[in-house]
Amino acid sequence: MIPKSRFYNLVMSWRNKPFRELRDIEHSEWQDGAPKDKIMVSEGITSINPSKNPYRGTHFEPIFNLPGSTLKGVLYRPLIDAPPNEVLRHCMEGIDAIHYWQCSNRIIPLILPINTEILQASEYVDSLCDLILNSRLPIGLVNVGLLQKPSESSTLIQGIARLRRLGVLFHWLNFDSDPDIIKLIVDFQFEAVHIHAELLRDNKSLQIEQLIEQINLFKKWGCKIGLSHVTFVHDNEMAYQLGIDYCYGSLMLTPVSRHQIVHVQDSRIGKALFSIQKSEKLNPQGDL
Repeated sequence: MIPKSRFYNLVMSWRNKPFRELRDIEHSEWQDGAPKDKIMVSEGITSINPSKNPYRGTHFEPIFNLPGSTLKGVLYRPLIDAPPNEVLRHCMEGIDAIHYWQCSNRIIPLILPINTEILQASEYVDSLCDLILNSRLPIGLVNVGLLQKPSESSTLIQGIARLRRLGVLFHWLNFDSDPDIIKLIVDFQFEAVHIHAELLRDNKSLQIEQLIEQINLFKKWGCKIGLSHVTFVHDNEMAYQLGIDYCYGSLMLTPVSRHQIVHVQDSRIGKALFSIQKSEKLNPQGDL
């Protein structure tokens, strides 16, 4: 079984999971002397309708190694555009997914992309630390990806330092060769730096040469390099030339995996795509 199909089964198992496990059901009524009948347990399960499960709309983007043979992690995309009042809820859902996969013997790290403004607020950092502590997950499974340049580096450094003490690994997403960001990456020993593939498609040779030098420096410092939005064959070729560690994007997924992921998000869209492909095979010229 290839890693792409394992990722599909992983997302499907999370999608169809009950909202609460049996061990999380309250037992206060049982302790009061009520009979331990099967009605309470059945109500706890049947009341959870998979169609009403709030976790069904989550979107996990797989991150592979360069050949695409090993699943290295998952990017939790709903956090990228999440408003500040929804960040903690999405973080809780992502941490719950990690915990559920770990219970299913699937040890897969998950990256929580968070804006730097969130980590500059002490109340958000306190709540995020509580979520991570209560999850009791092993070190390395919870990763935080920073999305933008901070407005104030001092408050961000305090938030990063608190999360680092809990064993959280940090990634910098959408790296743009900023010197202040490089200093932050070196000081806190970030796990990986993610570069947009569009930067490698630019014809400006000076910018590409500078980016290649920075990639080589990150490798000397023990920092992994990830390439996002891998769409064209040229992106994959540049990744091989530069020795990129992680790649993710539409090119890394086979057509079968794309159809499976679309089917996870919405089965009606998957059926529509399948019917279109079937009609094109039956009628390639488009005749009525």
